[in-house]
Amino acid sequence: MKLAVIGANGQVGTELCFLLRENVDLIPIVRNKLGKIFLEHNGFKCRIADISQEKDAEENLRDIDVVVITAYAVDPLSGSQSQISKTINEKIIKNSVRFSSENSTIIYMSTIRAFAHKVDPTTSRFWPPRYDNEKQHLERIMLSECRKRRKRGFPLRIGHVYGENQGSTKNIKKILSSKKIVIQASPESKSNVVHTVTLKDAILKCTQPEVKPRVYSVVNHPQWNWKDVFEYYNKKTQIEFKPPTPMSRNTNDFLWKIIKSNRKYIIPILDHLPRRFDKDIQRKRSMKKIQLEISMLKDEETVSSGDFGYKPIPGPFLPGLAETRELLKKCSLEVFNIPTENNMP
Repeated sequence: MKLAVIGANGQVGTELCFLLRENVDLIPIVRNKLGKIFLEHNGFKCRIADISQEKDAEENLRDIDVVVITAYAVDPLSGSQSQISKTINEKIIKNSVRFSSENSTIIYMSTIRAFAHKVDPTTSRFWPPRYDNEKQHLERIMLSECRKRRKRGFPLRIGHVYGENQGSTKNIKKILSSKKIVIQASPESKSNVVHTVTLKDAILKCTQPEVKPRVYSVVNHPQWNWKDVFEYYNKKTQIEFKPPTPMSRNTNDFLWKIIKSNRKYIIPILDHLPRRFDKDIQRKRSMKKIQLEISMLKDEETVSSGDFGYKPIPGPFLPGLAETRELLKKCSLEVFNIPTENNMP
């Protein structure tokens, strides 16, 4: 079975390449020579192609049985969606379906954010972020194209991704280097975390004919709570959970969320905001600073994240997944063959 990963040089794409190559004939697809350097150094034979272009897609996908799309184009200046990047994402999906082999399976890595307000209480039901809308739109395009060409399509709404090459994992390991941390979350609340070993398992499950093509949710199996996540990575840090006081959903909170996610563009114009917003913004910034200073005095770190406030991801869930803990036990770091700080030249 030939399986291509489009966007193979991204964080998730790279790690999936390492995990999948022992099970399939793996073809990483990257857009340029720079993108293939690390992968080819680790023994992969990459194809250089822009799948948003019909000619490239036809030449590089005609022999592919399974296409895994991890690529997601954004505007290089703003880091968000523009009409050009939106068109590129649409073409990647359409060309993947159109030019892959006759009975191919197409797997699109969507996101938990496609559930919008159903998982994130701070997201407006009537004014969801552009990213959330875009992911929903791309899911619909994929399913429509697969129906037209009678191919199997699986948009997977994946949770917060953790794994050896993931930023989330590096962040949590850094946090756990403190002597004590105070986590502003309920220890029993569902984390919606998905490890890359479970993503690999999900991809292989989608290739089985008994699994019905449709949109599925994918998180660790069974679902981990935040206590499970922190304890899995913890070695010697003292951990205390303190559930935060629920915040009211008002205009100021919604504005604050927008400012945080676009701070480098918005901070320069804060002085021009109406005065009624100014006090709330200053209060939040001051509280953050005070909390940091207190934690330093106590030799502890206070940890907060928007991910802690998510509701459990709704289903339906991809059936037949193995238990994540068992997959993690079986997964050796030798699979990655990535230089560590101790053996790098």
